[in-house]
Amino acid sequence: MASIVAYIELREGAVTRPSRYAVAEARRVADAAGATVYALLTVGPLGQAQIDQLASEVSAAGADRILCSSADALAGPPLDTTHGPLLAQVAEHLRPVLLLFPAGGVGAELGPPLAVRIGAAYLANASIELVAEERAPDLSSQRVVLTRWRAARDGQRQVDVGDLERPVVASLACGIAPASLGEPYAEVEMLPYPESSHAGPSLLASKTDDAAGLELCSALVWSRSGLDGDARTALPAGAALVVASETISPALAAASPMELFLLSPAAPDETLPLSLLAPDAAVLRVRAKHEVPP
Repeated sequence: MASIVAYIELREGAVTRPSRYAVAEARRVADAAGATVYALLTVGPLGQAQIDQLASEVSAAGADRILCSSADALAGPPLDTTHGPLLAQVAEHLRPVLLLFPAGGVGAELGPPLAVRIGAAYLANASIELVAEERAPDLSSQRVVLTRWRAARDGQRQVDVGDLERPVVASLACGIAPASLGEPYAEVEMLPYPESSHAGPSLLASKTDDAAGLELCSALVWSRSGLDGDARTALPAGAALVVASETISPALAAASPMELFLLSPAAPDETLPLSLLAPDAAVLRVRAKHEVPP
């Protein structure tokens, strides 16, 4: 049976919302294509109880099996130099047709070098479509098509997974994960960290992505002007501040907040590009006391 691997990113010890969305998308594809969903956890030294708790959350999101590797080298941010060899080992063992990374910058760091190592196609900020196909009388199947916008936003590129004779590595655009799709427990298989002699050189200069906050935020605060220091520190956990004059559309296109706060109504000739945000986000209009004049 075919397999799909979803990489799970942790921030401050918690599973990110885009990671749960990646597992949910893997589950949706697997149900249509008859595949097994593997979720890959990479963590520093953790107790079994903590690993089981993380595995329970990921399992409830829709994973069939949990793969986990715990090592000192994996305690830091996900970088190709530390995490790449393990990903290549998993890909070589499972031979998945699809490897999914969540939004938030981890895909840009780990995806391209993994695709090079295993000879896979790579798509960034992709979305997944299931296309019904009539193959014979009374028979139908679902084709898995990955779509992403071109950098100039003037067209789309599509990859049909079934037409390729090699796996596909993709980072997903952020989305809102549905309610629980699986059971709160799945089998956890512990993986040894690869020996350093087999790690090989890094294929990319590794550094963390400091601009991933928009993709990970649960609430987005939009302001025509900036906020002073007191107001910025008062923003709730998981909230990202967007200043109209400082933010470009591609960054907003990666966001999928649950709540959107608008500070100070926009001028008649200035509108917030709501089409770039999650269509079902709750929009609240508020006025801040500490806005900095433009």
